[in-house]
Amino acid sequence: MSVTLDPARVLYQLRSLTTVDHLMLDAATRYISEGERSTLANQLSRAATHLATGIGSNRAVPSSLTATGTDCDELDLCAQPTAALVAAVFVRNTLHRWQWGDVLVDAECVVRELITAAVDAVTADGPGYPTRITVRLNAIASTRLRVEIRDCPDNAAAIAAAERLTTDRVEHLSARCGRHHAHGRTTLWAELTRPGDCRWI
Repeated sequence: MSVTLDPARVLYQLRSLTTVDHLMLDAATRYISEGERSTLANQLSRAATHLATGIGSNRAVPSSLTATGTDCDELDLCAQPTAALVAAVFVRNTLHRWQWGDVLVDAECVVRELITAAVDAVTADGPGYPTRITVRLNAIASTRLRVEIRDCPDNAAAIAAAERLTTDRVEHLSARCGRHHAHGRTTLWAELTRPGDCRWI
């Protein structure tokens, strides 16, 4: 039997949780098993990450501004057409090392698309000399991978001025994606979920 949740009631319950102190938590969970305590802690942590990063909204702030996963790696590249190929190799090697082979093909495709879009923007209206872009991979949860492409001060204006950098292909492959612009800098980002993961969290 399915249960229909009232959003207003859920919000009330979430707000109620913020008033609970450690003593009350200890009292409430005194008689549950360690396994259930661990499960509850994990679910609450995932819910907190969901709220903090705005998962479910394509306009949300990328998670890197609020949390960093246990596996994280990045690579600086010259903003030129060959960067897409080099970035794909970096993604392949990194995800093999992390044992994230089940999202490897999608992650490579997303990186190629985002890098190509960023490089095209720089080439079309760049400073006329070589500039850098950074590829960053972050396993922000056991089932969620974030891919980021970051500008550098020398090409920030060109990338910020580009109208569409997140392609239909990236939107199709990712759980959510977008562009974050702050303090004159731009980050293109996409989050991928492992097969079987619930896309709500």
